This record gives sequence, C-alpha cells and structure tokens, in this order.
Amino acid sequence: MSFVKLEKKGPVAVITINRPEKRNSLSREVRRELYKRVKTVDAAAEIRAAIITGAGEAFVAGADIAAMQRYQVKDAIAASKEGSDLFLYIENMKIPVIAAINGWALGGGCELALSCDIRICSENAAFGQPEVKIGIIPGYGANIRLPRIIGEARAKELIYLGRIIDAVEAEKIGLVNLVVHRDLLMSKAMDLAVKMAEGPASISLAKRAINEAFDLNRHEATALSSRLYGEVYKTRDAMEGIGAYLEKRKPKFSGK
Repeated sequence: MSFVKLEKKGPVAVITINRPEKRNSLSREVRRELYKRVKTVDAAAEIRAAIITGAGEAFVAGADIAAMQRYQVKDAIAASKEGSDLFLYIENMKIPVIAAINGWALGGGCELALSCDIRICSENAAFGQPEVKIGIIPGYGANIRLPRIIGEARAKELIYLGRIIDAVEAEKIGLVNLVVHRDLLMSKAMDLAVKMAEGPASISLAKRAINEAFDLNRHEATALSSRLYGEVYKTRDAMEGIGAYLEKRKPKFSGK
C-alpha cells in the first residue's frame, strides 16, 4: 500500500498523505515515502506548483506516538533529523507549495503545513503543537518556523501550553492564508496553484529571496536580493513580461 499518493494535473502536482485509518500520522515509512514524492516533483520540469493534503478526515494528526515509546536518545535525534530534513526540503523546493489542510494539523502535521509557502484550510481544520502535553517538544521545525510566521509571543504560548486552535483563530493570527468551506478546499487550492504555475520564472527567484534572507543580516540579505533581481533578467519571462506591459497586452509566460 502506498502511504503517499502523487497525481499530476497539468503543471500542478497533488501529493496526498494516504494513511486515513491513522489520521495520516507521520510514521517513518510515511516520512520516507513523502521525501521520495517531493523529490520527484521537484525534479520534474513540467511541474510548476504543488499541493500537499491529507486523505480522509485529517491533514496530518501528528507523528507516530506509539513508535516514540520505544525511542532512546539516539532514536529521537535520528527521527527529528529525518523529519526536519524533509520539511526543510519542502520549504526550499523551487516551486511554490500549497498546504490544503482538510482537518487536524497537529504536531508534525502542523509542522508540515508550516514548511509550505501558502496554507489554505477548511472550516473544520484544527492546529496545534501539543507535544508538551506528553512531555516532549516539537521535533520537526515548529520551534523555528512558528515564531517567524505568527510572532514569538504567540508561538511560545501555543507551544508552552500545547493549545489547539480552530480555523478562525488560525486565520486571525496569520497561521493560515485563507479559510474555505470543506467542499471548496481543493478547488481553491488548485485555482491558486494553477495561477502560480502559469506565472513567470521569477516566482522561484522570489521564493529564494524570501527564504534565504532569514539566515542573513540586513546587508547580506539586501545583497542577495539585488543578486537575485539580476538573475531575473536572464529569464525569457522577464523580457516577455516587460514587453507585454509596454505593448499593452497580456504576457505569455513559459516558466523559463
């Protein structure tokens, strides 16, 4: 049985965590299969945007807690590194990645959503880092990403208390971009993905400029931004976009 399904719909890849009987919990097998799928997507020149979602009633309702009971220190470190490397890879994929959150996004599931560029959720979605309630901490990057996205104080509150929040609060604090009716979730995610896929090659460079600036001081980040701005002018899409603007017509981007 495949734990992660991959469908290609034109220039958009849809990746579905497919372990609904376990609420799509991130077992080692799921993590490793997901890694293979996202690498396949990232290497496909024809794919220019991706959607990650979950099968059934959950997005991803956490990690495999039963497996954690057997962890020694070295096992915990290895599992954390494996999950962290996976989510760092997703965060830095060349293409935009949208999380279509269809239900519970807890623990590792919330961390997976945080690694995506855009987060859209259904009205029944719920988010949280409840690890403290079983005596541990987030292991796949929430300690880093959550403060950047919602601010340090709010992130500390959610992590220290292990509090679970609903879709309305998640949108209010900036954890998600948009809340929609469950029946509209995938169509809205696909609509956004197609718009991004039809956009210019500069989207990939904009993603790099945003992501890589986090690890730099202001001067280094400014230099990086200028360098990537220059890279844009090597693309056909830049010339097409500028030409179309001057000619008062709609541009035809190729992603190159």
